[in-house]
Amino acid sequence: MKNSLKDIAKLIKKSSKIAIFTHINPDYDALGSSLALYYACQSLNKEVDIYIKDELTKTQRLLVDSTVLKNEFTDRQYDAFISTDVSSKELLGDYKDVFINAQTNIVIDHHSSNELIGKFTFREPSYSSCSEIIFLLIKLMKVKITDKIASLVYVGLSGDTNSFTNTNTNQNSYYTAFECYKYGGDIVTINEIMYRTQTTKETELEKYLLNNYQTRDDVAYCIVTLKTLEKMDARKADCDFYSSKLISMEGINIAFSAIESKPNYYNLSFRSKYGFNVRDIASKFGGGGHIGAAGAKLQYDDVDKLLNQILKTIEAQRVENNED
Repeated sequence: MKNSLKDIAKLIKKSSKIAIFTHINPDYDALGSSLALYYACQSLNKEVDIYIKDELTKTQRLLVDSTVLKNEFTDRQYDAFISTDVSSKELLGDYKDVFINAQTNIVIDHHSSNELIGKFTFREPSYSSCSEIIFLLIKLMKVKITDKIASLVYVGLSGDTNSFTNTNTNQNSYYTAFECYKYGGDIVTINEIMYRTQTTKETELEKYLLNNYQTRDDVAYCIVTLKTLEKMDARKADCDFYSSKLISMEGINIAFSAIESKPNYYNLSFRSKYGFNVRDIASKFGGGGHIGAAGAKLQYDDVDKLLNQILKTIEAQRVENNED
């Protein structure tokens, strides 16, 4: 059952102790939506904790205050457990059982997947980011929109639309960006950090990408093994930009990266241009996301076979779409 945001706002306002969760390997929308809600709850004098286990990237740490994040669940008694931007229970990682078994769990999401249902659920795929939904929720909570909250909403919105270039960008995306600016969001600094700042490590990793990507027809891809990551002293999160970088190439309609984060465990990231659906491709590997941006995580003991399986799945999806 889909609940209204107004119902969820009322429930949050009635709660004294709140725990907030988002998905593993958090992206900008995961961080923006969960932290904006965190500060909104704080402003209502709620006792609130936010749980994110994965280490943030250097760029993410420039945008958010990572010191407020907790990684070990303390078994405290919370009145409400809230997840933001989480499309499936597996993406809750180590907090899956804690959240699923909570008496009052609230799911707030913008993905089309229905694999995570809470006692209270608001899921609306028409929004380009979960941060936009949280922005509306905060207004319904009668919280004053501070420049910090506005900045975090913009971080999530800009991240999930890739600076308003992804196919999920719509009228509300631009209007929310305008409102973030109106409420004092530091748009200039955020854009500088997200799109005009590149660390030495990121430069090295981009060099690796440009020297090692491959193409097949209008598909571009890059495989990164754990051995390669260790050699470059990098982590999976450091290479998350690979698929977005590849999709910008002329003549490429679908791009993906497969990054081995631990032995035989691969993170798949898909991107596509308008008219090409990668959400359905990711779903074949147990993942999901948006039409133009999706991902999956799976175990595979042979990277060459995994690559062949991905390419076959892309081709099969083309055939199916053409038949439709």
